[in-house]
Amino acid sequence: MSLICGLGLGVWYAHYAQQQTIKHDYSFSSTPTIFVHGWTGTGKSEEPLFASAQNLKIAKRHMIIYVRSNGKLRIKGHLNNKMKNPIVQVIFKNNRAGEVKDAHWLMKIMRVLKTTYHVKRYNAVGHSMGSYAWVYYNMLVGNNAKYPRLERAVLIGGPYDGIINNHKLNQPQNPPLSKLWDDRPNENHLLKNGRPKIIHPEYQKLLDIRSRFPKQARVLNIYGDLLDGSNSDGVITIPSARSLAYLIKNEVTSYHELRVTGANAQHSKLHEYNLTVNKALTNFLWGRNKAIS
Repeated sequence: MSLICGLGLGVWYAHYAQQQTIKHDYSFSSTPTIFVHGWTGTGKSEEPLFASAQNLKIAKRHMIIYVRSNGKLRIKGHLNNKMKNPIVQVIFKNNRAGEVKDAHWLMKIMRVLKTTYHVKRYNAVGHSMGSYAWVYYNMLVGNNAKYPRLERAVLIGGPYDGIINNHKLNQPQNPPLSKLWDDRPNENHLLKNGRPKIIHPEYQKLLDIRSRFPKQARVLNIYGDLLDGSNSDGVITIPSARSLAYLIKNEVTSYHELRVTGANAQHSKLHEYNLTVNKALTNFLWGRNKAIS
């Protein structure tokens, strides 16, 4: 009996010590963090990104917002100012609508969060097309008082200036995407000032309104490098992903980049229980003076 009690006490103490460490190393507030998936993403796409934070009780998903193809919202869960690091997951029923449509749906979502749930500030997380959608959305609304203010953004594998072989996405069942967005490995590069040599139309769209991006924001841009000579994550080239810096680096309070390398840097694997990405994301969003990488 004493052995069992001793083991039980040891487990309790280990759990208690872990929780005390978490309280010391991470900050807690009612500011929600909103996760947006990419092209063809589903409800399971972004869960791996916040799974570890949720398991450690650093954050918890409290709301899922489903966006129907007609733009109507179905909201499951709720938010209040007593919650600690609540997570909101956005799921687009039409997951091939594209970055512009996604950004306009975000406008509707964020307006509801402000008026119905009284959200004043938020953090944003996006993968792939979801990253572009967040950037474009924030340039469209800036710090308009009708919408919550952006605090921190983690943008993963964003296609700001092109997608490799984008034309191959033009399957019969998909809406057509601009072939002018086509990128190829080692075709483009960044100039000394960070501006991409080749400017695709989708990048120009952002370039024209970049000064609207919220000045108070802190941004972490995560991109992949397979180290296979393509200078890409297999879908997004490094120049395309890193071209975000030229758009907003001088517009925001802080801007950081994280390069993920090797097999786990493949575009989809960047958000599939990737320890490097998850650690950086958790530390950037909620850590108290913790290193990003």
